[in-house]
Order: sequence, then structure tokens, then C-alpha cells
Amino acid sequence: MNNPLTKEQLDQVPQIAYDIWEVAFGEDAFQKGYTDEEVICKLMEFSDKALAWDNMYEAHNSKDVNEDTEEDYEMREKMDSYLSV
Repeated sequence: MNNPLTKEQLDQVPQIAYDIWEVAFGEDAFQKGYTDEEVICKLMEFSDKALAWDNMYEAHNSKDVNEDTEEDYEMREKMDSYLSV
């Protein structure tokens, strides 16, 4: 992490930068001095995990009810419970 920005520097930062930093690292992340590279790496990590989740969900989501297995059903139920938290 870099040194936190001064008040004058923070006043020049667009709101979207604050929002992006907070998505990556939570509240007040911009003021904590995370670098652009750290933020991009964290967002890529989130993206990779979301893609893996989607792929896993689709793999257990049968289009044909007759082909649905108990394992697929249980996996979907577990994944849906995580999403509803």
C-alpha cells in the first residue's frame, strides 16, 4: 500500500474511484492507500470466482427435470442458500 492521500488530493478524486476501491477492499479503502494494481488484482480475483461459481451452478443445473440427480439438486440448494445470505 502507498501512503494515504492528502485532503486536497482526495478532493480531486472522482466518486467512481472511491466506489471501485470500496468494492475491492471495503469501506474507506481509497483512503487506506491501496494501489491501482492491488485493486485490479482484487477485482480480477472476484471476477474469476464469480465465473467459477457460474460454471459450477450451470454444471449442476439440468435443463431436463428427468435428468436431474439428487447430487445436482443438493448442490443447487446449497449454492442458492449461499446467495440468499
